[in-house]
Amino acid sequence: MTSQVPAHVPGGDFCVGVEEELMLVDDRDELMGAAAAALVEGASGAVEDGGVVTGEIYVDQVELNTPVCADAEEVRRSLRALRGVVAGHGGRVLAAGVHPTASVGVAGIAASPRYDRIIDEYAGLLRTPTAALQVHVGVPDEQTAMLAYRGLRNRLPLLRALAAGSPYWHGLDSGQATARAAIIRSYPRTTMPPLLRSWDDYVERTEALMVAAEASDHTYVWWEMRPRPLLGTLEVRVMDAVPSLASVAALTSLVQGVARRAAEAPDEADLSDDVLAVNDHRAARYGLDTRVVDVDGSLRPMREVVARVVAEAREVLRGDGTPAPLEPLDRALAGETEPNRQRRVVAAGGMPALLADLVARTTDLEG
Repeated sequence: MTSQVPAHVPGGDFCVGVEEELMLVDDRDELMGAAAAALVEGASGAVEDGGVVTGEIYVDQVELNTPVCADAEEVRRSLRALRGVVAGHGGRVLAAGVHPTASVGVAGIAASPRYDRIIDEYAGLLRTPTAALQVHVGVPDEQTAMLAYRGLRNRLPLLRALAAGSPYWHGLDSGQATARAAIIRSYPRTTMPPLLRSWDDYVERTEALMVAAEASDHTYVWWEMRPRPLLGTLEVRVMDAVPSLASVAALTSLVQGVARRAAEAPDEADLSDDVLAVNDHRAARYGLDTRVVDVDGSLRPMREVVARVVAEAREVLRGDGTPAPLEPLDRALAGETEPNRQRRVVAAGGMPALLADLVARTTDLEG
């Protein structure tokens, strides 16, 4: 029987690429609504460095796609150019997992055969725009893909916590570090990735989900990390969109370093699906200020585990001569978290101050 999941296409030696979802806002920093459609159409298309600006399922969102990059510094340069393209067409962008003040149902939905299928399946769940930072890391073959899959899977809650930056939802403090995570959990087939031991396990699990969901292809399985066989990558989907380009580069570098280290020095054990889900819930609720189960089975402070993983990524990348711009993560571990920064800004200046702060940091092309 012919497999419904395509064979893995070699994706390169841990190259990286990013899909960045940003919200388009008006001069009051609220979602643009239908007026964004013309702006997205004007900005869409390839740019000189190979990156692409496209629309998203929400009318007032834009997606920036980098080309295949050797390292995180190349990703940063590409996204700087792509954000500049959007700005050149008059677009004001805001990076956050959820727009802090948008009302339920205010965002318009774009039309396409794929989006129409998603809208039909999600129904009323699809009412709050969410925005993600999605990082692809290239892997050369199926065996390496599954080694990197295991290493990244065990550490996805750490990435969730580092990128968490959407505590406000419909103008209220949700109490979460990332309200986006709570929204995404309500969507079908968006669970944490299951524990898999081999490429055959991945194919079997994906084909079973395709049958159950009557899905036309494997891309309708939206685990928080998933193999992309035709791209030759693993796609990490767990992170909120973040304003600072330096932070985007740091998170991309961390994904790259974790994947490479996992292939070179595989984990001796794996977190069970249930424990991984609890770790992820704690990351979404508390961000860096919680404890999680480490790969050795011990319960440890999140900051301690993240610090070790960042150090491991820095070591393996520098050993391979790859730039490792991880300093923003060091600062995040030592200082104020993004959710608490946002709460502090609101306490001092109200919600307009928070929106202005997010836009200012997202449009700072040197940040």
